[in-house]
Amino acid sequence: MNTLIEQIINIYKNMPLSRKIVTGVMIVVVIAGFLTMFMWANKIEFQPLFTNLVPEDAAAITTKLQEKRVPYKIEGNGNVITVPSNKVYDLRLALAADGIPKGGFVGYEIFDESDFGTTEFVQKLNRQRALQGELSRTIQAFDQVEEAKVMIVLPKDSVFIEESKPASASVLLKLKSELNEKNIQSIVHLVASSVEDLTPQMISIVDTTGRVLFKHPSEDEQTQKLTDDRAKTQLTYKAHIEQTYAEQIQTMLERIVGMDNAIVRVSAEMDFTQQTTQEEIFDPEERNTPFVRSRKTTTKNLEKQGDGAGIVSSVNPVTPPPGAGAAAAAAEKCDSNDDTVNYELSKLTRQKVKPLAVLTRLSVAAVVNGAYAYETGKSGERVQKYVPRTNAEMAQFKAIVEKAMGYDENRGDQVTVESFPFSQMEMASTEASSLVKDFFKEYGRMVANIVFVLILFFFVVRPLVKTVKEIQAGGAEPEVPLIGEDGLPILDPSQKQELPSLDTMSPREKAVFLAEDDVERAANILRGWLKDTE
Repeated sequence: MNTLIEQIINIYKNMPLSRKIVTGVMIVVVIAGFLTMFMWANKIEFQPLFTNLVPEDAAAITTKLQEKRVPYKIEGNGNVITVPSNKVYDLRLALAADGIPKGGFVGYEIFDESDFGTTEFVQKLNRQRALQGELSRTIQAFDQVEEAKVMIVLPKDSVFIEESKPASASVLLKLKSELNEKNIQSIVHLVASSVEDLTPQMISIVDTTGRVLFKHPSEDEQTQKLTDDRAKTQLTYKAHIEQTYAEQIQTMLERIVGMDNAIVRVSAEMDFTQQTTQEEIFDPEERNTPFVRSRKTTTKNLEKQGDGAGIVSSVNPVTPPPGAGAAAAAAEKCDSNDDTVNYELSKLTRQKVKPLAVLTRLSVAAVVNGAYAYETGKSGERVQKYVPRTNAEMAQFKAIVEKAMGYDENRGDQVTVESFPFSQMEMASTEASSLVKDFFKEYGRMVANIVFVLILFFFVVRPLVKTVKEIQAGGAEPEVPLIGEDGLPILDPSQKQELPSLDTMSPREKAVFLAEDDVERAANILRGWLKDTE
């Protein structure tokens, strides 16, 4: 064993300095790697047990972990507790059985331990606390909410209706990220649905920065908001109509004159007034034949015969004379006919609702680029010359635009189509940018791969190869030829076989051969001769 160590030490001592440095660095790296692997293999990996804990929950969890003798770490300013990864899930289940964490709020578990001596006031107060705690825990389930606190004001019960007041609630939020309008409305309806007789109008939501996220607006604010929303809707609809007409006309013209050779702008006048009309029309002459709704006919015949002698009474004190009996007998006789006809009258009921928007006027302005022709200049170069559109072409363009927009003269529509030369600089830049985009779209991936390979070669492979060569060159020992008595190098047998025989050479040929074979040594010999001569 000692012999092996001595050999290793002797080999290390006989190494050149460069090899000693490289070997030492490699030994240090290997030892450090083994130590790192050993420490990593035996390291206890900790994972978060709970995060975003309030101080009360953190204190309760650490107490339980100390009782169970489980190692733990407190991180993140005290709101994160980590434990060994193999015990995370078991500890979570065990702590959940103990009702930990509670989120800093008391929920309905407050009623798990009932006390018969509790007064009604305390019971109501506990119920309110439990409701507030449950709502706070529910709101914290939102991804954007870090902490939440709900405060509810419940009115006192009263037998007098005049003295009763509605319930109200306020919510304080600590946000991780911004809440959108949909999330805010969800929180409002969640709180309103959880409390009896609580309406969204009595809920306020603020965050920890002091911003009011939700507040029931007053009547004036509601009216103003409704007006603003209506105005935004009208402007959006108007812009949509104008853009739709402009795209239809421009795409059609560009198919004729070429891409980017037509510009179209549309201005629409809209009527957003809303109107509802109800009509009831009675027209008895609408039908040619009358329609009888009902008819009632009554016939009455009355006839009274006399007895031949008048009866003396207070009404008829005079007795008729004899011979007038026949005439008196037929004195009372009455006939009557009653015919009632009811005709059905035609009735028409109409309800007209005006659309949300009515197009009252449409104005279209279109600009078309002219044609271009190439001519040979005086110096022989090709020159681009603008050729304006003819009147016939412009008339055709105008007719096409009118058809595409649905031109209505009674509506007062206006159409203008003109031809002007477009800016060549803008067209050239547009063409160049489109060519560059097309090139990168088709060959971008290949160019990126080539650039990546070149960077890898010049900045990684080449320096690595250069370093390896330098290490090899620095570690190799120069071969020093042995010098004989005649001042000439003693060559190996293999070299002697390859070289021509020196015995057959003249002294001049020997000197030339040795000088060409090792120029540097020949120069050193010449320097020595010159020094001896001096």
